Amino acid sequence: MHEELKSQWDQLAERWITETAAGKNTHRVGLLDPWMLEAAGDVRGKDVIDLGCGEGRFCRMLAERGARVLGVDLCERFIQHARAHRVRDERYQVSDVQKRIDGIADNTLDLAVSYVSVVDLPHPELAVREAHRILKPGGRLVICNLAPMVTAGNSWVKTTDKKLCFYLDNYFDETTGRGMPMWGVTVTGFHRTLSNTINSFIQSGFVLEGLKEPMPSAQQVQEYPDVADNLRVPLFVIYLLRKA
Repeated sequence: MHEELKSQWDQLAERWITETAAGKNTHRVGLLDPWMLEAAGDVRGKDVIDLGCGEGRFCRMLAERGARVLGVDLCERFIQHARAHRVRDERYQVSDVQKRIDGIADNTLDLAVSYVSVVDLPHPELAVREAHRILKPGGRLVICNLAPMVTAGNSWVKTTDKKLCFYLDNYFDETTGRGMPMWGVTVTGFHRTLSNTINSFIQSGFVLEGLKEPMPSAQQVQEYPDVADNLRVPLFVIYLLRKA
């Protein structure tokens, strides 16, 4: 599974970089960015890690706000692009966030973020444990992920000209990955129930301090009509966690 997932993202990487640079990742640009920046809080002078940083876009946003940032991702093309587009002194390395990340001692970082990357992990609980290891006592973990109802269906029931309702089925089946088409490549995403997700946080030693379900403002819908679906269905969820 590891090599299959890596191959899928290697195939997607160039298109992802191109479309994201053109502002076509509308759910991030047109919805999630303000929510994630608010969740991260004041990062000036903070040591921050982005778990599954992709091409480094959110790392650059955090670095511009004064954070000392390390971005890690398993896709080498993403890391290559991120290194070539630094905005300050942020660092990047190829790492599997489900394993021990090289070069980071225990209890050393202030904040860890995961910006819609947990859905790509077959064993997200291992990434949560690793985040707990590297964060200082009282350090924070912010995870934005597809909502569990989305990963259980990931499609709309439609007529020829109308979205009737969101499809959800096999919610309690966590045994297999589910194909998610993105820009011509089908990548494997992983569904976890809400209860198992939150229990994995607690079992890893985190306290759940808050949960947010991002919805767009009227201005965002006007500028990015694609995000209007988020007024009908909570497509994303942000977990606010603190290391006990």
